[in-house]
Parts: sequence; C-alpha cells; structure tokens
Amino acid sequence: MKHARFHDPDIVYHGLIRTVQGRFLLRPDDKNQLATLIAGVLGRAQELYPSVRLYADAWLSNHAHLLIKGSFPEVSRFFAFVEREISRRWGSVIGWAGSMFQTFESSALPSEESQIEALSYVLAQSVKEHLVASPHQWPGAHCARDLSHGFSRQGIWFNGTAYGRARHKRLGRRTRQSPPNRCDFERPSTARFEKLPALAHLSDEEYRAHITAVVKKIQATAAEERKSTRRKLLGRKHVLRVSRESRSALPPPPWFENRRRMICWASRWARETQEYLQRYWEFQRAFREASRSFLAGRLDAPFPANAFRPSIPMHPTAPG
Repeated sequence: MKHARFHDPDIVYHGLIRTVQGRFLLRPDDKNQLATLIAGVLGRAQELYPSVRLYADAWLSNHAHLLIKGSFPEVSRFFAFVEREISRRWGSVIGWAGSMFQTFESSALPSEESQIEALSYVLAQSVKEHLVASPHQWPGAHCARDLSHGFSRQGIWFNGTAYGRARHKRLGRRTRQSPPNRCDFERPSTARFEKLPALAHLSDEEYRAHITAVVKKIQATAAEERKSTRRKLLGRKHVLRVSRESRSALPPPPWFENRRRMICWASRWARETQEYLQRYWEFQRAFREASRSFLAGRLDAPFPANAFRPSIPMHPTAPG
C-alpha cells in the first residue's frame, strides 16, 4: 500500500529525483549552460518558497540529490517548481518534450549522525561512481565547490512570462517591430546554501574546512578502490561525450538493505528515529481513517495537519 506523504517541518530530508527511464537527460554540457540554469531555477524557487532551506545538492546525468528542510506544503511546491522549470527550459534545448523527471523520493534524517552521513553521501556523488577524481571536477551542478569556497551558486533566471507578453504585444501589432531581446528578460539568480543543522555550531571557516576534509577523504577512498580493482577513471571528457539517449538504472541506496520502504535514513534504534517513526505511523493511521470517511461521502472528515486530501472521482450525471 502506498503511504501518504508525511513531512515534518523540523526535520532535514534527503530528496532523490530520477529522470524518465533513467535517461541521461541531465548530462552536463561543456559550456556550463545546464549548471547555470539549475542555479537560476533553484534561486528562483527559494524566492518563491522562503521557508525551504537548501543544504547540499548534486546533479548527475540521470538523477539528483538534495538535502532540504522546510514547511509543508512549500517543500512539495519547491520540488514541483524545480522539476517543471528545468524540464521546460532544458527540454527545449535538448529537444525533449514533457517532464524530464519520473520519480521523487524523500527520506528523513532525524538524527545529527544521519545528517552528516547524508551530506558525505551527496558530496561523494560523481566520485564514488569513478566518473571524476574529485567532485570539484564534475562539469555539472555540485555543491562541493560551493560549500568549500562559500555558500552560494550564481545562476540566471529568464522571465519567460514577461518575455512572452512582450513578444505577443509587439508581434500582435500591425506595425513592423522586431521581437524583444531575450537578454532584457534575464537577471542574476543565486542558489543559497546553509549550514547543516547538525554542524550549525561551526563557524563559516570551520564548516568549509569540514567540507574540504570530507572531500579529501572521499577522493582518497575512491582512488584506493580504483587501485585495488584496477578500475579506470572515466574523466570529464568522457562524461561530456555520453549520449543523452543512454540509460542507466540506479542501484539501491546503500542504506536500503533489507528494507521494503525507506522512511528514515538513520539507525533504526536511535531515539530520534523511533520518535519520528511514531509520528509517521500515527499520521498514516489518521490519514487512512479520514480517507475512508471522506471517500464514503463525509466531506468534512478531519484529516491530520499537513495532509493532501484524496481526489474524488467525478462521474457524469446519468441522462434523464
């Protein structure tokens, strides 16, 4: 049975976005166009949904990882906005119609240990797969560079709505006017990262030093693995040459062993995990009870806070 989406605004979550059929639709380009676009979309999403806090991200060719925290339902709207705008803007560049994304999964990080482990996992993206030797060398959007040197990433936001209106206004007139310049509707947009709550006690310099130390450890571990297995490093040039029609299924996350569903990415026996799971299952029971009443016709059924109500199928009125 599919669980109802439960989101605790006080908990950090690990979000995983997958592309359609595992296609390499997010493969980076040599002109850094996609990374700039992603930064612009993330920056605009943060403007629209200010409660959402972004702690880390990594965008690989067929999936992306984000560590976020925010109120409900702004987190859901945040991800919906990011997926929609990247699909529309990057899809027009690579000739892809419709949504580029197929699934979205999130898992809670209720303990400080789980937050730090998840941060290390996101920083290891592109290196643990032996695509590049360092996350700093990944040609796409990756938080390693931003967190090591600062807490922001510069991008460009193109106001397509204003451009479309201006274009329609000019071309709709009988006078011969040239279409508006797209550059006039572009503005800088900055994706901003914050310190992970588990490491919020560190100063800015200490936080950057921690990120640098984690990255060095990741690089050393990957180099040792390649040495012991004689596996070759693909490298930046190979990544940029891979066809976007390529497909690759993602392996199960390392914390998914012996689990049917990923609710928390944390030790099962940690106090924070047990407390979160108790709230989670109480929400599920309350939601199912309210759903049964709601679908039976009781439209005032009391749903738990921060819940999406199920949709009611509409049947055409019988003739006569």
